[in-house]
Amino acid sequence: MEKGMERERGAEAAPNAYERVLAEDRRVIRKSLRSSRGGAHGGLVVTAVALGAVGALGGPKWPLIIGGVCAVWCALALVVVRRRGGRGWKAIERAYIATFGWAQWL
Repeated sequence: MEKGMERERGAEAAPNAYERVLAEDRRVIRKSLRSSRGGAHGGLVVTAVALGAVGALGGPKWPLIIGGVCAVWCALALVVVRRRGGRGWKAIERAYIATFGWAQWL
């Protein structure tokens, strides 16, 4: 009987210091990993410049393959966003950020 009472009190009790610190750490990490449209624009530019350089040095084979992979990745991201309830331009923007938003961390 006492274990049941302890569980009930534990669910109602305020979070302890350890849980508060973990929650704050999670919030900071989420904020630092957030991407924006500006970062996605930078990723698109970096990708285009890199594909242009590879195309100039090695021919069109690899830029076409890498460009195709980026297009497939963006299409898959759009499918995932749509399945999770995204609609219209907001869904396209989220897929774009998922594809090219990595440049914000460079």
